[in-house]
Amino acid sequence: MQPLRIRAHLRNGYAAKDPWSPAIDGILAAVVMRRKLGDEYATNAAQPSKLEPVEGLPLEVCRWGDKWWYAASSPIIVGFSGREKKAYHRRFDDQHERHLVDGIRRVMTAAGPYKNTRLHDTRVICRALEWHVIGDEAPIRDLLSDVEQIGGRRGIGYGWVTEWQISAGDPRIARGHRPLPVEVQESQDGMVMPWGIVPPGRWRPIECWMPEERHAEA
Repeated sequence: MQPLRIRAHLRNGYAAKDPWSPAIDGILAAVVMRRKLGDEYATNAAQPSKLEPVEGLPLEVCRWGDKWWYAASSPIIVGFSGREKKAYHRRFDDQHERHLVDGIRRVMTAAGPYKNTRLHDTRVICRALEWHVIGDEAPIRDLLSDVEQIGGRRGIGYGWVTEWQISAGDPRIARGHRPLPVEVQESQDGMVMPWGIVPPGRWRPIECWMPEERHAEA
C-alpha cells in the first residue's frame, strides 16, 4: 500500500451536513456493499441496523486497542468559492393516500411520518474535493469507477463527479486529518464529539477528536 491523493473534480460543487463528509472510506464501502448485496443494498441502507462495518477495503487499517479505522483523511476542499444555502419543503403527497392503512380518515401533517417540513441544505461551491489515503491504487480505481456523484442532494445534481484523479499523497494527512478516538489525540486541541470512525455511515459513535476544515489550491 502507498500514500495516495484521490481527487474528485466536480461540476456543481457538493452538499454535506458537516465538514467531515463525504468520507472516502464510506464512499468505497458503499460500492463494495452495493456490489455484494445488489438490489437489497437500497433496503439495507435505509435500515442501518442491518449493515455491518465493512472490512476488506483496499485501505490501510489503523488500530488502537480494540478500535480500528482506515487511513483515509476527511475531505479537503479544492478551489473553494463559497457556500450557498437553499431551503426546500417536504409536503404530504396526495398520492400517498392510496397506501394508507384502512380506517385512517385523517392524515396528520403537523407531526409524524407525513409532517410538512421546511428543510435546508448547504452547497459548497468548489472545483474539486480530495482525500489522502494509504491504499492500493488499482482496486481503488476500480471501485471509484462506479461512483458518479458524492455527498447529499444528488437528485438535483450536487456532487456530480466529472473526473477521478489519483496521484501521490501525504501519509501524515491520511492518518491524521480525520476523526480519531480521543485517546489517540489526547494532546491535541479541537472539538470533541461522538462520531463513527468505521463505515458504513456513522457506525457506533465513540468520542472523537475532530479536525478543522481544510482547503487546498486548485
